[in-house]
Amino acid sequence: MSIEEVRAEITQIDEEIIRLIAQRQNLAKKVAAVKQTEGIPVHDNQRKTDVLEYVMKLAKANHLDPVPIKTIFETLISMNEKEQRATMGKSVPPKRIVR
Repeated sequence: MSIEEVRAEITQIDEEIIRLIAQRQNLAKKVAAVKQTEGIPVHDNQRKTDVLEYVMKLAKANHLDPVPIKTIFETLISMNEKEQRATMGKSVPPKRIVR
């Protein structure tokens, strides 16, 4: 297999990852609708903890370093919360700068 063929496979995987992230973001809109109806806050620390623990476990089971996987999912969760706030018509609070 040539380098070009391997890179083409990587590109296909990248495209699928983007499609899956888009699907995840669309689900955030559905979650927002339920949360708004039921008066549930956007941020759910327990859910975040559960998701991060689960994906780190999956990472280990797939022989991946769980630390970068955790970082990736922290970003995905942040994106979902931002989408939920936007969907609910709330402004997204600015990130705090810690020095």
